[in-house]
Amino acid sequence: MLDAEAYPASEVVALSHERWELELGYEEVKAEMMERQKAIRSQKPGGVAQELWGVGLAYNLVRLEMERIAEEADVPPTRISFVMALRLIRDEWMWLAGASPGAIPKHLRRLREEVKRFILPPRRSHRCYPRAVKIKMSSYPRKRPRPVRRARSRRPLRRLRS
Repeated sequence: MLDAEAYPASEVVALSHERWELELGYEEVKAEMMERQKAIRSQKPGGVAQELWGVGLAYNLVRLEMERIAEEADVPPTRISFVMALRLIRDEWMWLAGASPGAIPKHLRRLREEVKRFILPPRRSHRCYPRAVKIKMSSYPRKRPRPVRRARSRRPLRRLRS
């Protein structure tokens, strides 16, 4: 990546930001949708595939609804809180499970109005921080090496002549 012609700096920066957005999406799936579970529950390959498809489908449906809400609110979809949208949609499913099919559009309109309350402030686009190693903070005092004390010599004391 040292060739500036093949890898212009502006493109590398743009790709880095896109990659960061993907990483945020993975974090949303792991932390919020799967509730920080370490492993998939299914034991067989078919079940694993089914569970992954289900998680992917649910994630994309939440994102689709967020996109529609953002379009109505005239803001970019990244300004809608995924966590709050997911929580409201989960709560709404309780009501939709027992509702008649004709009541679903009314519930969705109310849901969209609720999610509009969670529009995030605009992102600061010009943030740039150099890479640095963070120092781990601890509430315990640091152990520091103690100064070495010289041992006293065992010479006999001189008597002062009087």
